[in-house]
Amino acid sequence: MKKYILNQLVALFLDCHVKPCLKQLHLTLAHKFCPHHQKTLEQLAKCINPEETCHWVAALYSRDMRFVHYQTLRALFQYKPQNIDELMINAGDFIYVNPTQQSEVSEGWVIGTSHQSGCRGFLPENYTERANESDTWVKHREYTFVPASKFLTQSTNEPNVKLNGEVHNPVMSRSVTDVLSLQNTNLRRGVLVMRHGERVDQVFGKSWLQQCLTADGKYYRADLNFPSILPKRKDSVKHFEHDPPLSSCGIFQSRLVGEALLDQEVTVSYIYSSPALRCIQTAQHVLQGLKLDQKVKIRVEPGLFEWTKWEASRVIPNFMTLTELTEASYNVDTSYRGNIPLSSLVPSESYEEYVSRSSAVIKEIVTACPNKGIILIVGHGSSLVSFTRPLTGLPAKDSSDFAHVVRKIPSLGMCFCEELKEEKKWLMVNPPVKTLTHGANAAFNWRNSIMEG
Repeated sequence: MKKYILNQLVALFLDCHVKPCLKQLHLTLAHKFCPHHQKTLEQLAKCINPEETCHWVAALYSRDMRFVHYQTLRALFQYKPQNIDELMINAGDFIYVNPTQQSEVSEGWVIGTSHQSGCRGFLPENYTERANESDTWVKHREYTFVPASKFLTQSTNEPNVKLNGEVHNPVMSRSVTDVLSLQNTNLRRGVLVMRHGERVDQVFGKSWLQQCLTADGKYYRADLNFPSILPKRKDSVKHFEHDPPLSSCGIFQSRLVGEALLDQEVTVSYIYSSPALRCIQTAQHVLQGLKLDQKVKIRVEPGLFEWTKWEASRVIPNFMTLTELTEASYNVDTSYRGNIPLSSLVPSESYEEYVSRSSAVIKEIVTACPNKGIILIVGHGSSLVSFTRPLTGLPAKDSSDFAHVVRKIPSLGMCFCEELKEEKKWLMVNPPVKTLTHGANAAFNWRNSIMEG
């Protein structure tokens, strides 16, 4: 009898399929998780010391926010539309379905939007199955961490101790404390290249200065988007014509971007600016938004000036001196000496000369700023192309392509490069803040518009 039971048990276990037990800990981070926090997350993961060997993976996803509250379906079969209002689907396609729009749909049908094509239409419900919302998320990055048990082992000389009735491991507690202190010291270096804010001649044209000068040559504010005052300079005020300041909106834009960087806890360690007044003003107001205007000085670098061929005057503008900028309360570093002297800028330089100058300057700046944190460069639309491409190892664009790209770069447009020190290279990633978009606001004359007729 015992032998019979044993044989039955053996037969029973032969039909069993044993699968390994997978234990997972899912940690959902804030959607604005900054890349420079990744190192801290990795260190924290290593501090966890489970009994079994663990495998840590941190993945960064994004999803289409238009379909956040929609149901997600997966197509089981291909369906070819029989009518013009039906949706073409293939097996494996994902379809977004809004539950609130299904009440008037015929039984057995749903109306949805294809994840792949973006087209919308009717499809048979029995051709689909319910899918997980996360199936449509886009994975951008994935980090695999070394198992914690390889790094942390309890020392026999440091046994567990009880504090307030709970068992604590001194080694573990100290490790976590050390990791938390790395939050601000383990930042990777980054280079944030930014175009200046809205310039006054961008709104009022090249003759903007004539619109706001009295007969005796004094400045007055002819429109609220003109700056309230112009900084004092020893030479003629007419030099502002070729070195225009920011508009009032440009000042607001710059401060708003600085506040956004502050919200994202971006640490700006250095700031460089083109000698153009609009760039120095942008740098100043970004620093004010960051609450760093009294802590970080602006390094005025002549080599950051735009391609001189694009200067309408065909001459290098007469920029304000460091002394004049200081007297006008701009927090510039008067001890800084540029990598390229202002006198070496030549009118109508060739594209090859401009590319060579830009490549040399960005390499000098990165070398001069070894500390971790963000190097903020405030320049021109052309700066986003001419400084980031050599930094990331990309060749220069063709001059015609270069001009086409630069024309599309808006005020306060930015590019962000992050250093991968272990790999000895720089990688362009998403900037820490979004771009600023706004519409045009035309001039309004109530007398001509309201009183006519």
